[in-house]
Amino acid sequence: MLKSVMVFLIGVMFAFSAHAESFTAKVNRNPVPLGETFVLTLQYDGAPGDSSPDLTSLNKDFKVYSVGREYRQSIVNGTSKTTYLWNVVMSPKVADTALIPAISFKHYQSQPISIKVVAENASGSNVPKFSVGRSVNNDKPFVQEQIIYTLILKTTEDLRGNLPEFADNGNSDWIIKQIDSPQAVSEIENGIETHKIEIHYAMFPQKSGKLKTPELNFSGYYFDHTKANNRRFSGVFGGFTDNFFGGFGDNAAMTQINLSARPIEVDVKPIPAENNGSWWLPSNQVELTSDWDEKIPEFKAGEAVNREITLAAAGVADTQLPKLRFKETEGLKQYPEKPEYKSVAVDNGVVSSMSVKVVYIPEYGGKITIPEIVVPWYNLKTQTMEKAVLPAVEVEVKGDAAVVPESKKQSAVVATESVNRKNLTETEQILSIKMILAIIALAFAAGLGVSWMLLRRVALRPAGKTEEKPSPDIKKAVREKDLKAVRDEILLWARQCFPQEKIRNLDDVERLFDNKELSDILRQIGSNLYSGRSGNFDFEKLEKLMTALGKKKQKSKKEKALLPELYK
Repeated sequence: MLKSVMVFLIGVMFAFSAHAESFTAKVNRNPVPLGETFVLTLQYDGAPGDSSPDLTSLNKDFKVYSVGREYRQSIVNGTSKTTYLWNVVMSPKVADTALIPAISFKHYQSQPISIKVVAENASGSNVPKFSVGRSVNNDKPFVQEQIIYTLILKTTEDLRGNLPEFADNGNSDWIIKQIDSPQAVSEIENGIETHKIEIHYAMFPQKSGKLKTPELNFSGYYFDHTKANNRRFSGVFGGFTDNFFGGFGDNAAMTQINLSARPIEVDVKPIPAENNGSWWLPSNQVELTSDWDEKIPEFKAGEAVNREITLAAAGVADTQLPKLRFKETEGLKQYPEKPEYKSVAVDNGVVSSMSVKVVYIPEYGGKITIPEIVVPWYNLKTQTMEKAVLPAVEVEVKGDAAVVPESKKQSAVVATESVNRKNLTETEQILSIKMILAIIALAFAAGLGVSWMLLRRVALRPAGKTEEKPSPDIKKAVREKDLKAVRDEILLWARQCFPQEKIRNLDDVERLFDNKELSDILRQIGSNLYSGRSGNFDFEKLEKLMTALGKKKQKSKKEKALLPELYK
């Protein structure tokens, strides 16, 4: 029994060793129409382990789409055979003849295969089944200038598939936007119905020098009418209809097609010297507008006024639009919001716009000039730099006029006195000694009278009473959610605490008291005034805080009064 088993094992081993390893290549069809796919099958008779053939040499003449692996094992006449298959789906990239080179695997090599690439259809006509055309309207643009790329697909077959896609080469040399839907028309060419599909793209080169447009690829299917006579052409892109899916499993009636539009080289010019360091905005037309063009709203001191400013540029991607600059102006606070961008496709390319909402808050009454806004841009038609300008606007603000700072008043007085002295004659400058003494005596007497009245008023004031306490009216204002009244009461209270200061707004109050809790409340009030919303405030906390700060201010006054005594 043991002897029989050994004989069997030796026979099996002999059978395995008798089977010679081999590596071969074959294709499922030859010739192959340009753009259509075929299958290269690599077969290895043996056990490859984890190894795979090196397919990089195929990339010269072919575009590889997928590689499938298959394993088979059989025993024929007592001989075991193991076969590994690699199925490579690919299409030729060159016309006339494409060469599948010898493929290496382990210490074997397959035989090279010459593929005949044909452009004729089955009827032998000189009208190709498929053709790809592409062009640009400008092969010497400036950097970031829009060029129009046109793709034209022609087919005599009922073609279906998704929209073409530009190859992603991992760089950011181009910004590309499709500007219209595919336009499909039927034409008769040499007696054969041909379907023409045209698509346009706006392309923006992002650096200067020699640049190539990315390769544009289309992958789809067409139906063989000899095997699916009931199929009719119903459009191309987005053609994956219920009809299509209904016959998806009928592989015999369907052939995969892969078409490519080769790159186009363009010579991109750098930014011209005329730009002079400004934001680079190449365009045929730029407009800067405002919703105030029809009517300027009414301005009131301390109240918010809204404005929407729009910058629009033709032939420009939205990422190329510059940030608007708002010049500072005295007596006016400006709060621009985050811009909103939009791009619209039109017949001759892309029009992009940027809208910015701005809130203006005048600080006091009188005339205020809102500064102009300027956007430099390069006119591609005239090849010159231009400016889009939103003119300055002078508005009349209702409310209290601006308070002139004390330092400016003193300067004005000194300047006036200097002029007056120059204009006086010697006679007019001479006053009698008696007149001067009389004026001094009258001024001294008036000073004594005023001092006595002030001291008497302080003496008659009830004990514990202070003017720095918040007014009872503020409680009513908070209860009624009247933010303007709350603000006015706080300003009145602060002016009582700091009578020597010029307090015009809540920012002045925040600066003078320098208290975090009060600052938080004041900013909340200002924010709600700005947004037009009513806020909920803790009145007790606000009242206690104002009372405490008022007392602290009183205490600081007394300490300041003692300082001269301490340093005597």
